[in-house]
Amino acid sequence: MPLNKARISPMDRGFLFGDGVYEVMAQVDGRIRAKSLHAQRLRSSLDSIGLETSIEQVFTDVERLTKKVGFSTAKIYVQVTRGTADVREHAFPTIVSPTIFITISEFEAIPQFASQAIVRPDIRWRKNHIKSVALLGNVLLMQEARDSAAQEAILYRGEYVTEASTSNVFVIRGQKVVTPPLSDLILPGITRHLVIEIAQLLGISVLEDNIRVDSLPEADGIFLSSSTRGLMPIVSLNPGGCVGNGELTSTFLALQHAYDERLRCYE
Repeated sequence: MPLNKARISPMDRGFLFGDGVYEVMAQVDGRIRAKSLHAQRLRSSLDSIGLETSIEQVFTDVERLTKKVGFSTAKIYVQVTRGTADVREHAFPTIVSPTIFITISEFEAIPQFASQAIVRPDIRWRKNHIKSVALLGNVLLMQEARDSAAQEAILYRGEYVTEASTSNVFVIRGQKVVTPPLSDLILPGITRHLVIEIAQLLGISVLEDNIRVDSLPEADGIFLSSSTRGLMPIVSLNPGGCVGNGELTSTFLALQHAYDERLRCYE
């Protein structure tokens, strides 16, 4: 239905508590990129919050919507909440009927330009491996980046980098690429997964290891990864100044080219 005709109860727990999860997928040339990986991650997020629903039915509805809309290249948003309850209380309702919300919008997959990032403490909750709809921390960090004329915020807890406000972080050191290991602090990004696969195919060494936040200015290159923005090179940090020589490295350019090629064929 048209977006302006959609209705969700004000008693929906997604609205009241942020009690739900989501996925964002890119459809390129009529095909949803890495659909199976997105389905696995949605299942994992739902399991992590104890919410049962049919992933198969969700993706049947996604396919029905994409065919109806007819966009060749699009951004697909899927949100599943714990549904409505008669009374607002924190404990789960006895009877759960999930609310499933799906939208699709036109989208153009284009290579990202050289960008700037602010470096800030990670103020979000501790379970960032769940793709939760409760994103106030991410919103505040992204707005701070925009207010600082930057495109992203790279985050850290204690001495080590976690991720960015909407993406995973990769650091280039010579011919080696380093990214923080998965944990409950880091979302298992679909594009992160693809970058690691692609790097291995190119013979580029990938190390999943902790990255000290104070080492970021010494990197030869930094880039971020997400489903809708692809690979975003970071050439300047605040604080931290210029990354490397301020130009895109040959390692990044090789990864970006291979990623753009893979974008159209990965199921």
